Amino acid sequence: MKNLAVLGFLLFLLNPCATLASGIGCTSNGDAVASEGVRTQRQAFNQAIADKDIQAIKSIFHEDVLLVTGTDSDIYSGAEAQLAIWGDDFTRADRAVYVRTPLCIRVSSVAPVALEHGHWRGERVTGAENFAAGSYAAKWRKLDGRWQLESEIFATEACGGDFCAVRVGDQQARTKVAQ
Repeated sequence: MKNLAVLGFLLFLLNPCATLASGIGCTSNGDAVASEGVRTQRQAFNQAIADKDIQAIKSIFHEDVLLVTGTDSDIYSGAEAQLAIWGDDFTRADRAVYVRTPLCIRVSSVAPVALEHGHWRGERVTGAENFAAGSYAAKWRKLDGRWQLESEIFATEACGGDFCAVRVGDQQARTKVAQ
């Protein structure tokens, strides 16, 4: 149930109209030190992906971290599930390197949590023409003096090359809806 509540809130954050209407725009709430702590962890995560450093990624994750993927909305719950995805990706010759670029980090004044919103892009090491990109939202929690990633949700908004391939199941689902 906790994962569904987090998912619902993150979906709300990705809705630009809801974000503007609620006044949550990308303005600082004054906690520059905490915001910089989250930004530093995001940069470390980006570097760990580039370096194929599974231990560095593990150190950034909260044990119950939740991921909702951008294209298929697959849900991965728990650090071990996500580490398995990264481990598999790191062994592939056509692996993708992902970079998340924060646009906004808002730190709660009532709890040790922060919300990050930004753009992401993944490119295959075989060529930048094979890419996917979009928006994301992430929730961080400060535990024992360190920001840990608690959840992320992605929306794929652009793609190129083999990232744009339609899965057979998706095509069948679209055909059934259209009939």
